[in-house]
Amino acid sequence: MAISKYQQRHLQKTIKKIKRNDSSTTEVVLNGFDFQSETTFANLAISLMNNTHVKILYLHGCNITAKGAYLLAFALRSNKTIEHVWLNDNKIGSTGADALASALLVNRTLLSLGLRQNSIGNRGGKALLRAVNKNKTIVGIFLEGNHMSSKIVSEINRITAGEPEPEPEPESDDDDYVLEVYEHQDHYNDDETVTGSVVSKSFVSRTLGAIKEADDEDEDDDESVISEELDLDFSTVFQPEKETKSKLAKLKELVIGRFMKKRKIRPSPLKEL
Repeated sequence: MAISKYQQRHLQKTIKKIKRNDSSTTEVVLNGFDFQSETTFANLAISLMNNTHVKILYLHGCNITAKGAYLLAFALRSNKTIEHVWLNDNKIGSTGADALASALLVNRTLLSLGLRQNSIGNRGGKALLRAVNKNKTIVGIFLEGNHMSSKIVSEINRITAGEPEPEPEPESDDDDYVLEVYEHQDHYNDDETVTGSVVSKSFVSRTLGAIKEADDEDEDDDESVISEELDLDFSTVFQPEKETKSKLAKLKELVIGRFMKKRKIRPSPLKEL
């Protein structure tokens, strides 16, 4: 759906207000604005980075994809005033949810995050679950209408509501999904790295070109979607995922090697006919 001239003027005016940190702009409502131009959404995200007045951001049904979620996540890492972000009825998928989860490992201001109807699968759900185990500030993540396991949603709701952990249930062979909570090592000790960074003129184009859309049908695919060509401050946001994957691969090779040696597995000799 094409954006009208009125909406275009309103959008440009709103971004200018956010950029100049207008004190009267505390609630930004852009529901239904189709961000056909990725550069426009990038400008919105960059404007939010150092804004100190916006508290609520409404972006329902704006056709925001994983690329937009990455840009918004980058802004949330440095913004210290936004308390509520509503992204219902968009297309961020598990890839975009993973980016927002990484931002939650740093952000301690956001209280609620609306992600209903965003085609998020178990991979994105697990990323959000790891984040809320670390972030004790956020009190609500709304995930209805996505493709993830109900057990992941229930666990996220329990943690954000501050409810005690339930008694463990006996394992059953009929369970279609066993919930695992992974301990995440936070490598982001220097918050000033992002907060004090300067966004270069080529930031928007390089960022959008470096992010690829992931196929959410493959929930076990943890391949990073970040290119090494990005500026250091941006690429390091998700670097721990690569390091963890590399360590797991080396550990797997070591275990298999020891198993083969212990079992003394050798090729069986051919029998004479």
